[in-house]
Amino acid sequence: MTPSTGAVRFGTFDAEQHWRPTDLAELPRLAARGADPVVAGLDEMLFGLTSPDDLLITHNPLDPAQREALGAAGFTFRHLAAHAGPAESVEEALLRDSALRRSVAGQGGLSPFAVLPATTKLAREMQASHGLPPQETVVRVNGKAWSSAVADRIGLPGAGQVVRSAKELESAVDAVLGEAGDGIALVKDSYGVAGRGTLEIATPRALARLLRHLRGQEEHGARIEFVVQDRYDRDQDFSAHLVINQDGSWHRLGLQRMANNGYRHAASLPVPHRLEVELARREYGALLGAVAQELAAEGYFGPVGIDSMTLRDGSWMPVVEINARQSIGLLNLELDRRARTHGLRSHLWQDDVSVAPGTGIHTLLAALAADGLLYTGGGRAGVLPLVGSAILAPRGRLVCAAFCPPEDFSSWRSYTRDCARRAGIDAGRTSAAESAAP
Repeated sequence: MTPSTGAVRFGTFDAEQHWRPTDLAELPRLAARGADPVVAGLDEMLFGLTSPDDLLITHNPLDPAQREALGAAGFTFRHLAAHAGPAESVEEALLRDSALRRSVAGQGGLSPFAVLPATTKLAREMQASHGLPPQETVVRVNGKAWSSAVADRIGLPGAGQVVRSAKELESAVDAVLGEAGDGIALVKDSYGVAGRGTLEIATPRALARLLRHLRGQEEHGARIEFVVQDRYDRDQDFSAHLVINQDGSWHRLGLQRMANNGYRHAASLPVPHRLEVELARREYGALLGAVAQELAAEGYFGPVGIDSMTLRDGSWMPVVEINARQSIGLLNLELDRRARTHGLRSHLWQDDVSVAPGTGIHTLLAALAADGLLYTGGGRAGVLPLVGSAILAPRGRLVCAAFCPPEDFSSWRSYTRDCARRAGIDAGRTSAAESAAP
């Protein structure tokens, strides 16, 4: 492959699983570790961050129909498939496969979705460690315990309480439930992700069950590290996306509105103007600067996503969680930047779907094209599937971006779901982001 100065892009979307210390106690509903072929395929959506000179390395090969559709929509990039094993990350495949690693040599800097232990080892092998923050720093600042400590140190509302024993957890949850028993506590695993690491506790009985579960692990030497906070009556979820430079300076890339299905990401959307005005009034930018300073002081540099929310009582939580990595929100910001040059906006959403045997991304693309729904670039509205290999029978995930005016998003999503259903890809009764359309 011809050497290039473009970035080498790759990623692992379950980074928290790689960061989570093995000696931490787990919540009952925290999913067991293991390979997830659907999650492994999500790295394909990183094409949205590429320029024509960039090299994208994905876990699986890109379907030819998907590559053709992306090119027609204006997304051109160089590509390699890692052909990684079921439980391998792309980084691990690169470390294992010297021929694949040689094909990357001489390319531009590494731009991983997240810095994993294998990423750091790969960077050393390729003599590119100077472009990545220290691994121990990445692990520390991505823990929810660190996010909560920062929010408390800055004096922000809504900071959770970090607990490091079953006894401390019991006291913290009791305080949230209150004497009247009308509170609801959230217990968050410090490295939980996508809704799999948050447990709601609403009764003393539920708390007692959790304590039995955790004390059993404590007795076998596991460490407790959870964050306890109230379950707030949320109004709008949103995220700010920053880049922190190695010299500690930083700049804001933009904002995204989020829709969540429970505690799991369901959609990333443009921020309504009224929310931007409200955040300016609350001096949100100054708070982001304070968080950026904390991250820089820890030695972190690189992309950051800060999740925030407003509440129905008019208050807010400026820092719910800090993700020191790339993110789906960052990806949609870039898609939106491109769409705005054509007078459109980007609305990214994902649905868990049932998939009929023999159905795949080629089936969906053909159906969308036949219905006149497929985005083919320029200023004509349409929908573009972002991930091909996650459409797996019998259960997979549909990830799409609708390039359209904000007021038309709900309609385009409905058209796409109906088309996909007829093609054998069924989201069923979905309510994940129905209220997210402006």
